[in-house]
Amino acid sequence: MILKLKSYLEKSSAYTENPEWLKWKTVLEDRITKNFALYEGLSTHEKRQIADQFQNRVRTEELKAWYGSPEGQSIFQGTSISSLTIPARYENPLHLDNISQLENEIADQYIKQHDRLCEPVRNSIVEDVEKWIEEGLFYGVCIASKMLSQAFDLHACATDIIFDVDGYLVDPHQITAYPERVRQKYFEKVTKRLSCYEGLEIDRQSLESSLILADISKPNLVKYNDRILLAPVFCNLIAEVLSKRIRDKIEIMSRGRINLPSLSVTIYDTDTPYTYYHLIGCGGQPRAPELPGLSVLGCSGTILAFKWLYSYRISLISQKIMKSSLYSEVHRDFIPFVFFGVLVPRDAEILLNMKQLSTLRYKGNLSPQLEYMFLLSDLYEYSNSSRLESLPVLLSRL
Repeated sequence: MILKLKSYLEKSSAYTENPEWLKWKTVLEDRITKNFALYEGLSTHEKRQIADQFQNRVRTEELKAWYGSPEGQSIFQGTSISSLTIPARYENPLHLDNISQLENEIADQYIKQHDRLCEPVRNSIVEDVEKWIEEGLFYGVCIASKMLSQAFDLHACATDIIFDVDGYLVDPHQITAYPERVRQKYFEKVTKRLSCYEGLEIDRQSLESSLILADISKPNLVKYNDRILLAPVFCNLIAEVLSKRIRDKIEIMSRGRINLPSLSVTIYDTDTPYTYYHLIGCGGQPRAPELPGLSVLGCSGTILAFKWLYSYRISLISQKIMKSSLYSEVHRDFIPFVFFGVLVPRDAEILLNMKQLSTLRYKGNLSPQLEYMFLLSDLYEYSNSSRLESLPVLLSRL
């Protein structure tokens, strides 16, 4: 039985308003408010300087993704949070009838890959790694968005989403090209045609983002014949619920051998993000910089627990490993999700907050503006903390 997305999201902290989420929400609101005021007071030069610093960090993540991608069965090929990069491989596409099946597959694969790698990890690291092994070798998992589309039955006939509105044959992949009145009428009509979002209070921006990222290419399964897979919405909420449920299943299925403090879940889409970013109001805006190459849609964990740019790095690595659905069909190599672990336990202590990787980040999808505004004070401090040495000091080094 398909569990509707609405029912699944009701398990999220955004609806239950638990203390952990409310505490983080207060921190988030306070910092965003202060950094927004900070940005407004910066000069054009300072804004440019901070933007350059951010782009340097983006480039660093791209380089780390490039050399951190595994080759064959290699392990520990990357660095820090993308060192232990392990894909879940299948010879055939997963047949998902509900989200519980996907959760079970991820939990089962986590345990199998964890158990397979315990001895290589013990033999490779001089320090004691038993606590790391007890708490799980992988801190997180990166999932292709269309796996969630399959699990939640998010698909539609082409005729349900491509139709005439006031003389315009509306193709949602080009939704930003139509007049505002056409987009609004289209939204009002298409919501009545999509039973997969039944009962869900979905705003126009969220629905349009789902349709913009919809895929014609899909798994070679009969049920998707003449269907278009829609992208999931409210991905941060989905990631939080997935994180907690998978974490609990790993503990149960391993009979308590693996007891993760929390689990990071990142959801990404392969589509180039520019139209998507334009749709959500971030295209070309200096206070909402774009991450090129793909669309990171959602992530569990607070921003302090798992950085925005980390989600970007592991998404790039995952996409390089997964490739496309048609590639998978030809080569019979299906990779629906990828696990990530650190190089050494100390990396997790320094770079991650292992207890808050399952906390709700914030509602909706990942927001470049929210993420950048949160980072702003750190970037500003970094840009203003360095002082070049004077000429006499430089000359004294000769």
